[in-house]
Amino acid sequence: MLKHEKIMKEHPEIAAWLRDRPFNTQRGFAEKLMTFSQVMNISPEAWRKLDKFKARDLAWKYVEPLKASKSGTATVTLAALKNWFRNLNGEQLPLDSGRGGKHNVRLIPKKATIEHIPSKEEVYRIVDMAGNLRDKALLLMLFRSGIRVNALIRLTYGMVEEQLSQEILTLRITSDIDTKLRGARIAFYYTFLNGEGAITLRQYCQAAHKTSSAETPLFYTCSTKHLISETWIWRIVKKCVGRAGMDPKTMWVHSLRKAFRKVVRQADIDDEDKEEMMGHSLKGSREAYFDRTDVDLLQAAYEKCRFEREVPKSEVTKLRAQLEDADSKRALYEARQETQALELERQQKRIDTLTQRLNEMMEKK
Repeated sequence: MLKHEKIMKEHPEIAAWLRDRPFNTQRGFAEKLMTFSQVMNISPEAWRKLDKFKARDLAWKYVEPLKASKSGTATVTLAALKNWFRNLNGEQLPLDSGRGGKHNVRLIPKKATIEHIPSKEEVYRIVDMAGNLRDKALLLMLFRSGIRVNALIRLTYGMVEEQLSQEILTLRITSDIDTKLRGARIAFYYTFLNGEGAITLRQYCQAAHKTSSAETPLFYTCSTKHLISETWIWRIVKKCVGRAGMDPKTMWVHSLRKAFRKVVRQADIDDEDKEEMMGHSLKGSREAYFDRTDVDLLQAAYEKCRFEREVPKSEVTKLRAQLEDADSKRALYEARQETQALELERQQKRIDTLTQRLNEMMEKK
């Protein structure tokens, strides 16, 4: 049993609080809340029953030292504590706003300041560094479908088995597959996979799923066929980024989804279609008028997005020169053929003339 699952089992109120949250939110909030509880020597239930100012002061006593050294931990912990306190009766902890003040921990995450979102050319450099067909297939799927990593690990062979012979695969991502959708109250969305992504996935499945059932994880560990973990995929991405000559500290798995977004943003399609392929909720009345079930329309929009590799300009020049050379050789060959045909025609005429004269002489005799 995972640590956060044990916490939820031992604390029914925490379980009720986190029941409908995504997996990572359950894990992060439960563990941060219990760490705070243990350090401050007070149970989570007792803490949130304190007077709001006393609860605030106790939370701040724990969070403030983390601001400088572990800003990410401080931010997540404070978010968990605020949410847990409000869950009891809707009352807010009296913390300062984002404009500043004593009790304020609104920090810019370090990740946001150093993250590099790869270009399409850089993504393919990363893909080409994959150590095996499985890793190449999952990297291409992350980029060309934009699927979140928590959904990728929940895909099964049966979800793609019947589509492997097709040029484009349709992926129906539900809230059971992508738990992030639950927070946005999205039941499902569609995305797709084509081109090199579909071809590589087909090759991988032909090699890795010869005896698999429909329930077998699409991407699994090589030795045991167990579900591949998010941490393992994180390691694959970091390793391939390093091999491609880029800094692994500036890229994460989610950076490939952002690279997908970068390509989609440049496509000449409706904004609603762009958001749908990302699995985002639509703002305002657009959600009410958007048809998420029109797969053909969404597929047409996806196919307008240019995920394929770009041919370098130097290669284009080289190919153009080769084509021009081939055209010249073909024209020369056709000219020679025409000349030979004319020469054969002249020779045939001479033979016909000589044959006619010979026949005339024979008739005179």
